[in-house]
Amino acid sequence: MKKTSVFTALGIVAFIFSSCSGGKTDLYYEIPKIDAHVHIRTVDPAIMQAAIAENFKFFTICTRANSQEYIDEQLYFAKTVHEQFPQVLSYATTFSMEKFDEPGWEEEVIRKLKRDFKEGAIAMKVWKDIGMTFRDSLGNFIMIDDARFDPIFDYIVENNITVVAHIGEPRNCWLPLDSMTVNNDRNYYKEHPQYHMYLHPDYPSYEEQIASRDNLLAKHPGMRLVGAHLGSLEWSVDELAKRLDLYPNFAVDMAARVCHFQVQDRQKVRDFIIKYQDRLLYGTDFIINKDDDLQDKKTGMEKEWQADWKYFSTDEEMSSPSVNGSFKGLYLDETVLRNIYYENAMKWYPGML
Repeated sequence: MKKTSVFTALGIVAFIFSSCSGGKTDLYYEIPKIDAHVHIRTVDPAIMQAAIAENFKFFTICTRANSQEYIDEQLYFAKTVHEQFPQVLSYATTFSMEKFDEPGWEEEVIRKLKRDFKEGAIAMKVWKDIGMTFRDSLGNFIMIDDARFDPIFDYIVENNITVVAHIGEPRNCWLPLDSMTVNNDRNYYKEHPQYHMYLHPDYPSYEEQIASRDNLLAKHPGMRLVGAHLGSLEWSVDELAKRLDLYPNFAVDMAARVCHFQVQDRQKVRDFIIKYQDRLLYGTDFIINKDDDLQDKKTGMEKEWQADWKYFSTDEEMSSPSVNGSFKGLYLDETVLRNIYYENAMKWYPGML
């Protein structure tokens, strides 16, 4: 009886969602979709079942390099859920910076990566703590283009593995609160001043973070790299286009950055997405932990997925808590939607699903 009521409710939601909007919203349940940037840290099947109901699949990403123990905990969730839902969830591993200055660190990292790929991981993540947290024995910040990482990236290239790189933060992070372009950044850095780089001028600058990532791409031209969060170039589609033109093995996901499209010139953003439709991956950055209220998480997930689809697929006037004022949807055609929601993730992450 319970199962019947759930499917009935899903059918009603689908009907309402399809009927209340014009454009291509009817394709929402038809087109297969991949949320190519999430963090699933629970083995409860409810979240996976909710994704299946929305015709979504997941790419969950292990992150943070300060603790192998924490990495292994994330890998446990990723591997367990992948075994339960092999056609719905794929995952990326990462590596620990523990003992970075000790001899043999690179070899140990590669040994553990080989194990992770053998057990099912299909990509490797590097996170912003490289460049913003770790220092070497001389007190210098360790940037992602440091030569000591070269053996690891060489191994990645030799084995045709994709790197997911969250290097740096939104440019807003280095601006005063009243100069930030979107409300979610403004609220986050107001509540977490320890991460607001405008208040910490002794840390590497925004420009240094971007340069280190660009140097990494230049040093390893054969490496396939997906820049998380629009490659930390979320503030300007022009700047992002320059990197996409310069580095043919560079793509970006949109996780937690769709609102930055919404505050830029609509026509310019639309032209950019159409031109680079094979280099853009849809993602949200949902974080779902084992102790979370899963019903609340499901509701938020479905709401954001459907709002983003409406933005990309219709030309309706919209609003968002992240943006002051209204904005208009992009009305992208079905081919572009299929690329950014599904085909690109399959192409940029070989072995996906």
